[in-house]
Amino acid sequence: MPDSSTPAVSFTVNVCNADVPFLDKTLRHMLGSLNFPFRERLLAYDPGRQEGKYAERRQGDRAQMEGILDRLLGDRIIDRVDVVPWNEAEQQRILKRYFGHATIDLKDFSGAPIYQYLWAIDRCSGDVIFHADSDMLFYSASQRSWIYDALELFERESAVIMATPHGGPPQARNWAERVLKRSFERRPRSPWHTADSVSTRYFLMHRGRFEQALPLLQHKSGEPLENTLTHTFRERGLERWSMNGYTHWAIHPWKHDDNFIRYLDDLIWAVEHGIYPFRRTGYRWDMRTEGPYIHEWLAVLRAHGRGLS
Repeated sequence: MPDSSTPAVSFTVNVCNADVPFLDKTLRHMLGSLNFPFRERLLAYDPGRQEGKYAERRQGDRAQMEGILDRLLGDRIIDRVDVVPWNEAEQQRILKRYFGHATIDLKDFSGAPIYQYLWAIDRCSGDVIFHADSDMLFYSASQRSWIYDALELFERESAVIMATPHGGPPQARNWAERVLKRSFERRPRSPWHTADSVSTRYFLMHRGRFEQALPLLQHKSGEPLENTLTHTFRERGLERWSMNGYTHWAIHPWKHDDNFIRYLDDLIWAVEHGIYPFRRTGYRWDMRTEGPYIHEWLAVLRAHGRGLS
């Protein structure tokens, strides 16, 4: 449990109408798995139509989303919902605050948010900010939240601006591991390692160091926000550290396809119980469910006696 010396941590997630099919379940899972007493649990809701590659996702509508948000508020899963404003004055305020000028695109070349993410961070009051995409799934083998370890890391290492759990559960890395169905990965000597880049999918961020790193520096015009953060932190001598080992890990669904939505209860159950296909398609940190790839997950669920949806 936190004491008076524990920094106040804000929880923030950006949501949009494309999240309607899964948000209620993933958000309840997320806060349960993180198991941390956040000062505030905030959602930044953008009711507008998605653009670029995000426009291809199935879209709910505002009425459906507002029903979900009302339930989450009523059940005290979250504390507040802020609707992202799209007036020019607020856009310029945010861009000037974080970039030093307002000539930055509001979204990157693919339609991914820049302004919305920074606006959501700006709404937080905590000394430390936890941000995650609305579809992230988290596993913890310990009752102690990894966030406590990250806060201690911030105290020890002045160059660390972001900390994250491990990216994904174990996965077969070569033919021997695939054939023998076991990992030969060596036990890490250190609980943390320095990551090469920043991801906006999920992170715990030291707010004071972030504000000292401003203004943000774009390496290329129209680039994703995570590229800008990576470039800025390198220029400022700041680092993201990620956990070693598999006591805590996070996984991200590759697609919000029919299989993901149909089997979401089972997939959440699998992650919460540390169950996963050791031999699976894609990167270790991505959950592939499209087409035949769902069978990799269904097989391990059946092996553990899970009655599939």
